[in-house]
Amino acid sequence: MIQSTPILSNDSYSFGQKARWLALLWRTWNDRRLYGVADAILAQSPNPNPAVLDIGANVGAFTRAFVKAGRKPRMVLAFEPSSYVFSILEIVTRRMRQVQRHKIALSNTTGSVMLQTPVKASGSLRVGLSHIGDDAAGDAFSESVPTRRLDDFLADKGIDSIDVVKMDVEGAEQLVVDGAPNLLKTVRPVWYVEIDESRAQRFGESAQMLFATFTGNGYKAYRFADDFSLLPVADIGAASDYLFLPA
Repeated sequence: MIQSTPILSNDSYSFGQKARWLALLWRTWNDRRLYGVADAILAQSPNPNPAVLDIGANVGAFTRAFVKAGRKPRMVLAFEPSSYVFSILEIVTRRMRQVQRHKIALSNTTGSVMLQTPVKASGSLRVGLSHIGDDAAGDAFSESVPTRRLDDFLADKGIDSIDVVKMDVEGAEQLVVDGAPNLLKTVRPVWYVEIDESRAQRFGESAQMLFATFTGNGYKAYRFADDFSLLPVADIGAASDYLFLPA
């Protein structure tokens, strides 16, 4: 039940942040906006029952959309380090047997890191902008979270086949890829990745570098049109989501 969640009984969160949590839970339950794009992403895999990684799952909107897609995934591994939104992810996916939830941050090393969630002037948390890395601007809710290399995590779980990866980790995408050379170069799944220059700069990286990591390893880049047809992309443009298909 919602009443048992640690967020509502945790004194680290203000009354307003708890009220915001309840509102996010309600909104996520009723959110269907990502169903179309989830269908379109899974359609790029030749596997009729793909194994999916949702890296930066947040409240679980994409995770849920993958499970509800026409091409039913056999497994969805959802990674989300923030306690605040992970608790919502747990609730909205708890009856989805395909979903495995992991409260860790994927990176290029194993250890721990501080996760920063910006705080608005109103006191509510900007949950879509939780991130690791340097950020000197404004107040933030901080928590220590474990980190793992993705290749190591999959090896430990005995998982050697992944078909689709969705990744949105607020600028740390290059760190995740650097920790997954086997996945990138040998397993070669479909990748759907948010690329943003300002966020990549937190880690001394660049959006162009991330884009080139995929294209330099034999992936073709695309964006979705409004009707979800594929638009080839030769180079990175404005901040956006890019689909990388193994050639």
